[in-house]
Parts: sequence; structure tokens; C-alpha cells
Amino acid sequence: MISCHILAGDIMQQIFVELYNYGPAWSKCSEKERTEFMKKVIESVNGLKAAGVDVIGYGKNSHKTDRRAPYDFFCVYCVPSVEFQREFERNITASGWYNYFEQVNVGGPAEEAAAVLMSNVTMDRPS
Repeated sequence: MISCHILAGDIMQQIFVELYNYGPAWSKCSEKERTEFMKKVIESVNGLKAAGVDVIGYGKNSHKTDRRAPYDFFCVYCVPSVEFQREFERNITASGWYNYFEQVNVGGPAEEAAAVLMSNVTMDRPS
């Protein structure tokens, strides 16, 4: 089982979630072009574990999901630090990913459930 630790030494680990759909440019690529691009992405993903990233999972967003987000695909990672997450985000941009996919990201420090839920009482928003 993969887990994201609340604290790793003095560094708080980050949860990073990508939600994405195909963009118009993706459908204009040939199957060969799409295959070559995805092989590079897979190679990068396979290298993440060595860099300290837990790849929690990739998935397809079920149409049966209650209050479904309007994105067809998702990826969930636990990254070692906010600095690493920023570098990860820069690498996604540099790969050309956003030329082909419409994506939004969700990310922040891994925290205890009770602490985050109770912060809603005081309406404490992310900084």
C-alpha cells in the first residue's frame, strides 16, 4: 500500500492531483505521434519513484461518480516537498503536455483529516 506521510523529517509532503481532458491538438496528432509522446511521458513517470514521488494512481473519471468533475482523467501523486512540486509542475510545462491536454491541478500539504475538516469551522482558507 502506498501512503503519503504527513511529515517527512521537517518537510511536509505534498499531495498533487492532475485532472485533464484531451485538447483539440491531441486529436489532430497521428496515432504514431501520440504513441511517441506517451512513451516519453511513461519514461518520466517511471523515473518519479527514484526521485521520491509516490505515484498513488492514474485513472479514468467514471461517469457514474457523484458530482463528477468535468475531467475524464486523473493522476494522484505524493511528492516530497513543495519545492519538488513546483519543479514537477515546470517539467510538465516543459514537456509540451499543455499543448495537448486541458488540465487543472490541485495540490497542497498532506495534513491530518481532522485538522483540515475543523479548519472549515473557522473558514481558514489556503494561504
